Amino acid sequence: MGEYLSYDVSYNLGPTWSNIALVTFVTTKEVLGGREVLHMKLNGKTYPMYDHLFKIRDSYESWVNPRTWEPIKFLQYTVHNKNTILLSQLFYPAQLFFLYSYKLNNEPVTKGQIPVEKCMYDMVSASYFPRTLDLENMRPGTAIPVSLVFNNQPTSLQMIAAGKGTIEARNGKKYLCNKFTIRINSTVYFFKEGSDVVVWLTADKNKVPVFVEAELIIGSVKIYLKEAKGLRNTMTASILK
Repeated sequence: MGEYLSYDVSYNLGPTWSNIALVTFVTTKEVLGGREVLHMKLNGKTYPMYDHLFKIRDSYESWVNPRTWEPIKFLQYTVHNKNTILLSQLFYPAQLFFLYSYKLNNEPVTKGQIPVEKCMYDMVSASYFPRTLDLENMRPGTAIPVSLVFNNQPTSLQMIAAGKGTIEARNGKKYLCNKFTIRINSTVYFFKEGSDVVVWLTADKNKVPVFVEAELIIGSVKIYLKEAKGLRNTMTASILK
């Protein structure tokens, strides 16, 4: 058994917020090619009542070296309305490139090789990366570069520490959290360029994301922790009411 996290995704276009989707994040230890890896699965799907507006069935998987956090393999299978994407990436960090195979709907498969810089992450390992940092001793305003491959395109973002605060999750519990922001550029096309994604992680050894808010190209989203199971450490950031 590994760590299991689930989240409610709320969306608004105007004054009304609606819970439109469920996101789950599962992390387990496995053996790949004779070596121990962390296998991370990120799945998202709209609730059935919203499928007629915008149907999403997303699956992202990442295999990383747990000692260096270097990505080894990445798989993406996404369905957005009538568009289906199949993408696989194999990373060679020592040689500074990755190989990819990409297929959109019924179009031919395209393959290629793309150079990358050192410390480059795939989409899933990049989302987990902040949990590997010593956030407790990070001064507000400290900037940390995060390089990742988004939609087969290498890009660089900045993560900025923003102090501490208290957040209430969907499970009704309040958590003391470390806060940080990520400034969005034009390469991350789902989000509004120039906006900040705001993330709150529990201020304990687990560093569980409790709340995320972001501006999209159209509308905004708020993502709330719904359930957390299989944590490696006792949750000490929760605050009794």
